[in-house]
Amino acid sequence: MRMFAHPEDAADATQEALIRIVTHLASFEGRSKVTTWAHTVASRHFLRMRTQRLEPTVAGPEEFGDWIDRHRSEPSAETASLVEFDELCGDVRIACTYGMLLCLSRPVRLAYLLGDVIGLTDVEGAEACETTPAAFRQRLARARRTMRSIMAQRCGLIRSENPCRCSHLVDASIEAGILDPAQPLHAHHAGAGASIDHGVIMAAAAELDLAEAIAEVYRTDPEWTGPDRIMSTIRASLPTLLQT
Repeated sequence: MRMFAHPEDAADATQEALIRIVTHLASFEGRSKVTTWAHTVASRHFLRMRTQRLEPTVAGPEEFGDWIDRHRSEPSAETASLVEFDELCGDVRIACTYGMLLCLSRPVRLAYLLGDVIGLTDVEGAEACETTPAAFRQRLARARRTMRSIMAQRCGLIRSENPCRCSHLVDASIEAGILDPAQPLHAHHAGAGASIDHGVIMAAAAELDLAEAIAEVYRTDPEWTGPDRIMSTIRASLPTLLQT
């Protein structure tokens, strides 16, 4: 879903990748972990797939951010009164996340998913992407910069003082055909996180800044060298993130 943003495309890509993994088992030589090999097979397939239906709709990070800035507004009374309004906001949140990922080129998007979402090391990620660890790290850094450029000064989930709220894009998303009130595209998809309470999502988002600050202190302060102290601080500071 994070690679292609549409449930049907994601299902097709997954099925095709699994078939390739099963039919190429004989080529696995045991030189790496089987999971890394499987990610390599899947990654190679995803990079070579034809353009999927939603990929051409996102021109780039500047255009994506500009669309958000031009279209955010308070929801109309008619939309806000819908019983499913919270669900529609959830669909906007997920669609926005996927849209940001579609701003990335496929190689950069894949590096972000393997590195930040799946958690592969630079060596494992480089093997899966068939590149060097240095190139993988560069792609991952580029992806993070792009995502931050879109979210940092806009998304209210990241910082409460930021101007954008998921509810501000419901009407525009319906008008643009991105969102169908009768059939949300993402909110009911397995693994989309729609079952997580909205309050929990907000609390976890509020803790992201603190997590980032802790990481920055850890990187720059030589006194923060004890892993026990670091973990105890993180556990005490980020209860929502760690419990969800």
